[in-house]
Amino acid sequence: MLSSPDLSTYTNLVIVCCHAIYLGSRSTPDADPYDEIAWLLQHFQKSTATKQSEHETFIHHVTTGLNMTRTGAWRNKSILVISGGRTKRNITELSESESYYHALLHTSDEVRSHAQQAFTAGTLLLEEHATDSYQNLLFSIIAFRKRTGRYPGSIRVVTHAFKARRFLELHANAIRWPKKSITVSGIDPPMDWDEYTVTTSGEASKGYMPWTDDPHGVRNVLSEKRRARGWDPTVKVLLAQGLESSVQDLVHWNGGLEGNLPFPQEKKLVWELDCHADGL
Repeated sequence: MLSSPDLSTYTNLVIVCCHAIYLGSRSTPDADPYDEIAWLLQHFQKSTATKQSEHETFIHHVTTGLNMTRTGAWRNKSILVISGGRTKRNITELSESESYYHALLHTSDEVRSHAQQAFTAGTLLLEEHATDSYQNLLFSIIAFRKRTGRYPGSIRVVTHAFKARRFLELHANAIRWPKKSITVSGIDPPMDWDEYTVTTSGEASKGYMPWTDDPHGVRNVLSEKRRARGWDPTVKVLLAQGLESSVQDLVHWNGGLEGNLPFPQEKKLVWELDCHADGL
């Protein structure tokens, strides 16, 4: 029987952002996450005559996140949070995060063993509420806090490389996370020049820009995307439970009277004062 780890050494947070749902489960051990048909994919994520399906990139994301917590400088220092909500409720109640965990279990015997050990030890957590990249970041920080009793000293986000600016310039700034304490490990799908041009242009106009005047994602365009992905605002009560008052206020922040105002500067967040601060 594995002993519980000493969480005092776990100061780092690795976030894997989910982008789809793998349909294999613990009861289907023969399922193959490398089979495109085993995934619920958006049309732009699917394979065509000229491009590969993106599901293998998603496997790369989650296996990379797991490896970060067990090898190299962050070994035995990191909590892995797989972040993604129930975005396809009309088809399945399975969350993106749980489905990615199932993909780990089906990838290889070695990966399955490491994933199961981390999940049992509580150093691999499933964040099952996020419906966009801002929520991926904030809700994963909250999951770390509730597991360890404090906030992470450093964060590494595993997602698409073309989304790095969105996290580093916009989301981290919106929650006032220290700039020196967050990095992005970006992994893009294979792309030729035309695909790269279309993808980066689309990210700039549809991924990055909407957040520049709606930093917390509460106005029409971004809030509608959340609703379409199954977001339930009442979950914020559960997420905020047991947190410091300023962090609770951040979770519930609705952009003020204008709907796009930043979180008030006078409300100091715990991580602004001390990234390693113990929770109350």
